[in-house]
Amino acid sequence: MSDNDASGVERIPLIEESVSIEKRVVETGRVQVRTFVDDEQLMLREALAREIVDVERVAIGREVDVAPQIREEGEFLIVPVMEERLVVEKRLFLVEELRLRRTTVMVPVEAEATRRVMRAEVERDGKITNTGGSDGESGSQG
Repeated sequence: MSDNDASGVERIPLIEESVSIEKRVVETGRVQVRTFVDDEQLMLREALAREIVDVERVAIGREVDVAPQIREEGEFLIVPVMEERLVVEKRLFLVEELRLRRTTVMVPVEAEATRRVMRAEVERDGKITNTGGSDGESGSQG
């Protein structure tokens, strides 16, 4: 097939095909999943801090005009203990100081606990696959 135009040139028509792709969902199999929760007993260990306060009484027996403030000296917290004594006139006496020293000790403790671990069983085409569990491995059985 060719066409002649007025100038005598012969023309040949060109043809082109187009291609398109279509998608569709096809079921290739079914999967069944079951989950299980297993309880396992664990022994938990941890060290807890405990503060112990030693009280040392230091006799002072000195008259003071004003009550001393609670203060810290090194590792000691000094707490003044006051009393009023009647001596024709009222006077303030520092009777004693309490020296408090804090000591921290570590005490190991153990406690039982229950940990819940979930695992899944997947069945596909009659084959069962286990996943999860306490050891983290997955196995397959027929």
